Amino acid sequence: MNYWVLLLSIVLALLPAVVLTSLISRATRAWICRIAFLVSVGLILSPWLWVRLGYDVPARAALLIVTGAFAGGIVLSAATAGIVEDNAPPSLGVQRMVLAYHAPSTVPRRRVPRGKRLLDIVGASVGLALTLPLWPIIGLLIWFEEPGPVFFTKNSVGLGGATFRQFKFRSMRYGAERLTGPVASPAGDPRTLRVGQRLRRWHLDELPELINVLGGTMSLVGPRPLRTILVLSHLRTVPGYAERHTVRPGIACLAQIEKFHMPPQERLEKDLAYIQHQNVMFDLRLLGRAVLTTIRGERRYHSDPPLVPSNRTTADPVNGSGGPSEPIEHAGQLPGA
Repeated sequence: MNYWVLLLSIVLALLPAVVLTSLISRATRAWICRIAFLVSVGLILSPWLWVRLGYDVPARAALLIVTGAFAGGIVLSAATAGIVEDNAPPSLGVQRMVLAYHAPSTVPRRRVPRGKRLLDIVGASVGLALTLPLWPIIGLLIWFEEPGPVFFTKNSVGLGGATFRQFKFRSMRYGAERLTGPVASPAGDPRTLRVGQRLRRWHLDELPELINVLGGTMSLVGPRPLRTILVLSHLRTVPGYAERHTVRPGIACLAQIEKFHMPPQERLEKDLAYIQHQNVMFDLRLLGRAVLTTIRGERRYHSDPPLVPSNRTTADPVNGSGGPSEPIEHAGQLPGA
């Protein structure tokens, strides 16, 4: 019975879309998807229909109805936009130029502290187990505000300068960079979805990064990964910038916890301070601070007392004193971040 309800929900989400497309030529695809979802839920939950069938509506059946309607809606939007948005991946030429700055002979990788990888695997597994029930809810909220991809991949620079796909929930409008190109996402960015603003405040858009941690392209703690094209710009202007890629990038980082906005040189100083002091106990301490920051829904714009002293004072060669402040989460979040 329950599986028939799920299948019927999917079918009833697809049929209204076909009818609406033929009858309402001016309707946007987003509204067609939303209406199809609501029609599917409404038809199956209609009391007269359930009375005729002789069934009540138990909680499990209601959940399957919503799930089936959502699945049907995802099929509709995926036909044109897909489920994952991979927005403007860097060219092979850009990736090779970034790798050229990370030759092992000039930028050797750092030793991984004992137990760090075990902490990553255990922590990411527990995190996934605890948060997976939220994923369908987050996905539905994103999709209903703007039917389209639920996930976003940010092409970022990881260990050794290699570009990898960083997974996030989409928090920006679909194709947000088509007119602007790769630019930083300021506070109050009009391209951000309403639900995306909430996701960013509580860092829920970063939950899919736990998959990156299990896959070995990220760590729970480490320098925050930045978009490849932006990293190339920093490599050209900030001396020693490649050193931050001698360890795996992380979900939480020293720079992000102490202050959200800072110039590239200051961020590099914080990242190198973490790399110099990294160990499992320090990672646990940083994770604790990151969890507290997330629970409070905070993004610090002024520094707390530093967790470790910074040992680099070189000014930014382009902007003298360090240049204009920019967010830790750079344009790589667009439109998912």
